[in-house]
Amino acid sequence: MRKLLGLALPLFAVLGMTAVAAPSAAAAPCGWYKIGDTGYHNHCGKGLILVKYHWSNGNTGTTCQGPGIIPFYPDGKHQRVNAYYVPKKPATMINAAGKEICRAGQPIA
Repeated sequence: MRKLLGLALPLFAVLGMTAVAAPSAAAAPCGWYKIGDTGYHNHCGKGLILVKYHWSNGNTGTTCQGPGIIPFYPDGKHQRVNAYYVPKKPATMINAAGKEICRAGQPIA
Protein backbone atom coordinates (compact mmCIF):
# COMPACT_ATOMS: atom_id res chain seq x y z
CA MET A 1 0.00 0.00 0.00
CA ARG A 2 2.80 2.40 0.93
CA LYS A 3 4.51 1.68 -2.39
CA LEU A 4 1.28 2.39 -4.28
CA LEU A 5 0.80 5.72 -2.48
CA GLY A 6 4.44 6.58 -3.13
CA LEU A 7 3.76 6.22 -6.86
CA ALA A 8 0.37 7.94 -6.88
CA LEU A 9 1.33 11.16 -5.08
CA PRO A 10 4.02 12.21 -7.60
CA LEU A 11 1.56 11.41 -10.39
CA PHE A 12 -1.01 13.79 -8.84
CA ALA A 13 1.66 16.49 -8.64
CA VAL A 14 2.72 16.02 -12.28
CA LEU A 15 -0.85 16.05 -13.57
CA GLY A 16 -1.86 18.95 -11.31
CA MET A 17 -4.60 16.87 -9.70
CA THR A 18 -5.67 17.05 -6.09
CA ALA A 19 -7.43 14.49 -3.99
CA VAL A 20 -10.72 15.75 -2.58
CA ALA A 21 -12.24 13.96 0.38
CA ALA A 22 -15.55 14.53 2.08
CA PRO A 23 -15.27 16.10 5.52
CA SER A 24 -15.83 13.87 8.51
CA ALA A 25 -19.44 13.59 9.67
CA ALA A 26 -18.71 15.76 12.71
CA ALA A 27 -17.17 18.56 10.58
CA ALA A 28 -19.69 18.39 7.72
CA PRO A 29 -22.91 20.39 7.65
CA CYS A 30 -26.11 18.48 8.37
CA GLY A 31 -28.22 17.77 5.29
CA TRP A 32 -27.25 18.21 1.63
CA TYR A 33 -23.98 19.65 0.33
CA LYS A 34 -21.72 19.19 -2.72
CA ILE A 35 -17.99 18.96 -3.26
CA GLY A 36 -17.18 19.08 -6.96
CA ASP A 37 -19.53 16.80 -8.90
CA THR A 38 -20.30 14.61 -5.89
CA GLY A 39 -23.21 15.39 -3.57
CA TYR A 40 -23.42 14.28 0.05
CA HIS A 41 -26.21 13.94 2.59
CA ASN A 42 -25.21 14.05 6.26
CA HIS A 43 -27.76 12.58 8.67
CA CYS A 44 -26.83 14.18 12.00
CA GLY A 45 -29.59 12.50 13.99
CA LYS A 46 -30.10 8.98 15.27
CA GLY A 47 -31.83 6.02 13.69
CA LEU A 48 -32.76 5.34 10.09
CA ILE A 49 -34.43 7.95 7.89
CA LEU A 50 -35.86 8.14 4.38
CA VAL A 51 -34.02 10.50 2.01
CA LYS A 52 -35.42 11.71 -1.31
CA TYR A 53 -32.98 12.83 -4.03
CA HIS A 54 -33.29 14.58 -7.38
CA TRP A 55 -31.17 14.07 -10.53
CA SER A 56 -30.18 16.84 -12.93
CA ASN A 57 -32.31 15.15 -15.64
CA GLY A 58 -35.49 15.43 -13.53
CA ASN A 59 -35.62 11.87 -12.16
CA THR A 60 -36.06 11.28 -8.43
CA GLY A 61 -35.52 8.43 -6.00
CA THR A 62 -35.46 7.52 -2.34
CA THR A 63 -32.95 5.78 -0.13
CA CYS A 64 -32.70 4.77 3.50
CA GLN A 65 -29.88 6.30 5.53
CA GLY A 66 -28.44 5.78 8.97
CA PRO A 67 -26.44 8.41 10.90
CA GLY A 68 -23.46 9.81 9.01
CA ILE A 69 -22.64 10.76 5.44
CA ILE A 70 -23.66 9.04 2.21
CA PRO A 71 -22.15 10.10 -1.12
CA PHE A 72 -24.22 10.64 -4.26
CA TYR A 73 -21.81 10.10 -7.15
CA PRO A 74 -22.53 11.44 -10.66
CA ASP A 75 -23.74 8.99 -13.31
CA GLY A 76 -22.04 10.07 -16.51
CA LYS A 77 -23.28 13.56 -17.33
CA HIS A 78 -26.11 13.36 -14.75
CA GLN A 79 -25.63 14.51 -11.17
CA ARG A 80 -27.76 14.47 -8.08
CA VAL A 81 -28.76 18.05 -7.41
CA ASN A 82 -30.48 17.74 -4.03
CA ALA A 83 -31.29 15.28 -1.25
CA TYR A 84 -33.40 15.81 1.85
CA TYR A 85 -35.08 14.06 4.77
CA VAL A 86 -38.64 12.85 4.21
CA PRO A 87 -40.84 12.45 7.32
CA LYS A 88 -41.92 8.93 6.32
CA LYS A 89 -40.66 5.67 7.86
CA PRO A 90 -38.15 3.86 5.63
CA ALA A 91 -38.58 0.16 4.86
CA THR A 92 -36.47 -1.71 7.40
CA MET A 93 -35.89 -5.22 8.71
CA ILE A 94 -34.08 -6.88 11.60
CA ASN A 95 -30.84 -8.68 10.71
CA ALA A 96 -29.52 -11.89 12.30
CA ALA A 97 -27.73 -9.87 14.99
CA GLY A 98 -31.03 -8.23 16.00
CA LYS A 99 -30.15 -4.83 14.52
CA GLU A 100 -32.58 -2.76 12.44
CA ILE A 101 -31.23 -2.22 8.91
CA CYS A 102 -32.50 -0.71 5.66
CA ARG A 103 -34.29 -2.90 3.12
CA ALA A 104 -33.16 -2.80 -0.52
CA GLY A 105 -36.43 -1.30 -1.77
CA GLN A 106 -37.74 1.95 -0.28
CA PRO A 107 -41.17 3.61 -0.43
CA ILE A 108 -41.75 6.39 -2.92
CA ALA A 109 -41.90 9.71 -1.13
